Amino acid sequence: MKVTSLACILCFCGSTLSADIPESRPQANNKVNAIIDQMPQNSLQEAFRHLKSDYIKKETLTYDELNRAALQGLLERLDFGATLLTKSSRAARNSPFHFLAQEITSQAAYVRPGQFNSKEVEQLDKALNTFNVNPKLHTLILDLRSPQAQADFEIAAQILSRFLPADHLLFKNKRPDQERPHLFFSKGAPQRWGRNLILLIDRETGNAGEIIAAVLKQRTGCLIIGEKTPGLTVEYRDVSLGENRILRYAIAEIVLDDDTSLFQKGVSPDLLAPFDKKSKHSVFKKGEKTKLKSFIFESQRPRLNEAALVAGTDPELDYYLDQTAGRTTAFDKKPLQDRTLQQAIDYLTTTQFLHSPKNP
Repeated sequence: MKVTSLACILCFCGSTLSADIPESRPQANNKVNAIIDQMPQNSLQEAFRHLKSDYIKKETLTYDELNRAALQGLLERLDFGATLLTKSSRAARNSPFHFLAQEITSQAAYVRPGQFNSKEVEQLDKALNTFNVNPKLHTLILDLRSPQAQADFEIAAQILSRFLPADHLLFKNKRPDQERPHLFFSKGAPQRWGRNLILLIDRETGNAGEIIAAVLKQRTGCLIIGEKTPGLTVEYRDVSLGENRILRYAIAEIVLDDDTSLFQKGVSPDLLAPFDKKSKHSVFKKGEKTKLKSFIFESQRPRLNEAALVAGTDPELDYYLDQTAGRTTAFDKKPLQDRTLQQAIDYLTTTQFLHSPKNP
């Protein structure tokens, strides 16, 4: 009877247990799942009966092993809906980066939330106050690529209020056990940005970042650059399963004002600009101590040109001398650059050129 009852659970069986949220479901598992989906209950029970009696290592198919397989397959099936964590893996999900705001060019500013908390909302207000004073800054780049699996939805609403008029329905929090969803509205903010907006997203964009990106795209039609987000727009609950084991599962879903769901779908960029995670983290870490320009604009090695000939100098001489002596130079190693942010600046530069009065 135990095997029969377990068969009801094991109909969810997949193949891999993830200690973290997976980036994508393997194609082979999808095919297995499709076959299992078409099997009636009696066929599922018959499969377990044969495995328990005739499998070459049937002694390994203990009830504990079957239960582990059931949980493993269920988590695989639920995808981003549930996962198993340890204390260390849960802590690793918290963003190690902090709020950052800079003017990148004479016409573009940059803002990146790190922790998505109330302190950063205050920092955002200060940054917008500074940027709004400068009439030449016509575009704000809002970077939502900080890794953040969980965040306060109220913070997402507060950030959205800095870009949208007050008293507009932003999104809804829908719980299966509640008849009416909880509604989030934009509120009057001390600072607002009403000029051009570009968003940066990627596979590490968390649920708050995805909500912000989806709502701003829907309401403003702003340009989004980067990679498709995972689709984590749900509210999670963490439950302890004993020593150093935590079950995280979705208990509510965030939908847009028109009930559009992003769960397991994510937000797609208008311009695809992939950037590997390790390099991005290096840029984020170093960018907190230096200007972001160094990760966008590549320094060119001095060349012999007409001006140098007139001046009677050779700017390449020092470089050749260092090379001859076997010494390393600043131009030997490829510079670390933020490819996604660079794409945004390239877009702005091109747009500015095409809209110039000289290029009607």
